[in-house]
Amino acid sequence: MQTIALDNSGKRASVLGFGCSAMLGRAGRRDSLAALSAAYDAGINFFDTARSYGYGESEALLGEFLRGRRESVVISTKFGILPARASVLRRSLKPIARKLLMLAPGARKAMQRQLAAQFSSGHFSVAALHESLENSLRALQSDYVDMLFLHEPPVSVLDQDDLFAALEELVVAGKIRRFGIASTPQVIKAALAVNLRSVQFPCNLFEVGPEQMLNTRGGDVVAIANHPFGGAAGIVRGKALLTSLAQNHATPASLRDKLQKADDEVLADVVLNLITRDTGVQIVVPSMLQLDHLRANVAAIEHSRFSVEDLHWLRETIAATQTATATGTA
Repeated sequence: MQTIALDNSGKRASVLGFGCSAMLGRAGRRDSLAALSAAYDAGINFFDTARSYGYGESEALLGEFLRGRRESVVISTKFGILPARASVLRRSLKPIARKLLMLAPGARKAMQRQLAAQFSSGHFSVAALHESLENSLRALQSDYVDMLFLHEPPVSVLDQDDLFAALEELVVAGKIRRFGIASTPQVIKAALAVNLRSVQFPCNLFEVGPEQMLNTRGGDVVAIANHPFGGAAGIVRGKALLTSLAQNHATPASLRDKLQKADDEVLADVVLNLITRDTGVQIVVPSMLQLDHLRANVAAIEHSRFSVEDLHWLRETIAATQTATATGTA
C-alpha cells in the first residue's frame, strides 16, 4: 500500500484511508469489524472517524479493534457535531432501519433527513473542544490522536483565536499531533489562505475540491478527500459517464478499451486516481464496508490501469463537460 509521511516523526499514513462514518450506522457491528480487519490486513493504516459517527459509537468500536495496534495506525477524528444521546430504544431500532434500507433503498434520503435531526452541530467553543477530545480519547482507548478536525464549521470559525490557541496547546501537550478543518471546499480555501496545514473535504467526479491551490503549497499541507464516489447517486452517474466516454470516438482508442467495462473496479480506478495523482491530495477516504468494494479500492491504488496521460485526458475532459453543463453550452 502506498503511504505518505505525515511529519518528520517518521510516521506514515496509507494513501487509501478507511472511512468510519457508516460503522454502527448503516453497517452493524459484525460487518464493521470484518471490514476493519480486511482493511488493516490490506495495508490500510489510516482510519478516519468522528465524535458523531455511528451515533456516537463509531470511535469506541474503532478503539476496540485497534487495541494492541495503536502505534502502527494513524487515527483522525473530529469535533463540533454531537449525536443525540443514544437510548436503548434507539439502539434497538438501528438494525430494523438497516433492513428497511436493504428492502427499500429509495427510502434512504427520507431516512437520512430524519436521522440528521438527531445531531447538533456548531460546537466550536474551547470547552466543547476539550470535552469532545476527552470523550474521543476514552472511546479510542488512546492518549492521543494523530489528527483532529473541526467538523463542518462555518468560515467565521477562523476568527476564533482562542480556539486555535487551545488546539496549539493540545499539540504541545501531545494529545493531538495535527489539527485542521473538515468542511466544504469553500471553507477549505479560506482555511488554506490562513495557512492551516491539515484539511479534509468532499471530492468526487462531480464535486471538485481545491486541488489547484493545494498544488501551490509545496507539499506542506496534508489534504484528505472524502466522499469520493458521491454516494449511490454519484456511483450511477459515474458509471454512466465512463460508459459514454468509452463510446465516444473523441476518446483515445487505448483509453476507450480500458473504459469498456464500467464496473465497480474501473470506476474505483478512475475516481481514486483522479483524486490522488498529481492533485495535491495525499489521502482519499471512502466508506467501504462491503469487502468487494474494499478490494476494488485497494487494487485501484496499488495497480492502476491508467497512465498519467490517461488521467490528464480524463481530468480535462470531465472538467470541460462539467463547465459546459453548468453554463448550459453542453
